[in-house]
Amino acid sequence: MNIIIKTLLLVFIFTGCSQTKYSGQSYNVSNNSSNSYNTIIEKDEEPTLFIKKEVKLKTKIAIVFPSYTIGKYALEATNSINTYLISRDEPFELVVYDIVTQNKKNILNVMEEIKKDNITKVIAMITKEDVKYLKDVFNISNIQFYLPLVNKGDIINVEQLNNLNLTFGAIDYKKQFEKLLEYANGNPLVELYGNSGIGRTLHQYLKNENIRYSKKIDDNNGRYKFFLRNNKKLDYSYVFLNTPIVKSSILLSAINSQELLISKIMSTQLNYTPLLFSLTQTRDRKKLVIANSIGKIPEDLEEYNNLIGNNLNYSWVNYSTIIGIEYLINDDISKFEDISLQDNQIIYPVKLYSVQKHSFQLIK
Repeated sequence: MNIIIKTLLLVFIFTGCSQTKYSGQSYNVSNNSSNSYNTIIEKDEEPTLFIKKEVKLKTKIAIVFPSYTIGKYALEATNSINTYLISRDEPFELVVYDIVTQNKKNILNVMEEIKKDNITKVIAMITKEDVKYLKDVFNISNIQFYLPLVNKGDIINVEQLNNLNLTFGAIDYKKQFEKLLEYANGNPLVELYGNSGIGRTLHQYLKNENIRYSKKIDDNNGRYKFFLRNNKKLDYSYVFLNTPIVKSSILLSAINSQELLISKIMSTQLNYTPLLFSLTQTRDRKKLVIANSIGKIPEDLEEYNNLIGNNLNYSWVNYSTIIGIEYLINDDISKFEDISLQDNQIIYPVKLYSVQKHSFQLIK
């Protein structure tokens, strides 16, 4: 009960906290008593509340994120880390750096702040486009970084980062496509992809495949029936649905209402979400097959995250972040049974699921 109370308190304080550019916010927790919690202390500001207590910190971790760039993932990942650290019931300090927007200047500045604060273990929630700027930071070879949003295979000229201590934690969409292509077994392929960043990225992954018909789905073609109706290129095809859940649900409904002769509809992790069941009808998803790389989650971590509404089973970002904090603290990920670390990249399983009335059903 003590840990549950601390968890709820920590989340409440974090979500109510104002954030400032390059701010380092510190959570200090000791396992000596329930009164040993020190509230957030923002750098260069007097704390509004402080319960004075001698605390011997055993673990010091930083999380860096651009809140404007990654949105809700910033809060979710921070809460996941807090939950993990509290579940260990050992003293810790978590320092939060919000750089607001992701660019070279902000990344270089926050790295200097981290160096000044003598932090050597960092969860860096920056995307693949700006990882390259870490090589321009002087004297950070002693800092161990975990990058939950970046897959090593997506980094151009990754060898330029070899002097840094980086571990990459993002799932591998290319591997998911390989599994889906294997499932398609040589049948004609069609692609419908979104106009967002992830949609364009997934589209690029398929550029070397023999796609019979490809269509970008944007706001100008929202009346999907006009390019679906009487489109013979869709007949007996396996359709890649590279659109986010809302557009995917509309497309699934449109495909079903047109009674098209599509053999299967396939999607990556992008649509592995329980929202699928509330946004679509059972008949709309009867041909749907989805790839998923979230593996088996240790029971204790799953229970603690459920307390704060973080469902690790459907959020690969939270899942990757939890793996990262485990690795940074213990230099080991054996607690997660079906993943491994190869050449500084977390390797995830890829499994395919059909979508039943109320659940995802494992195919292979």
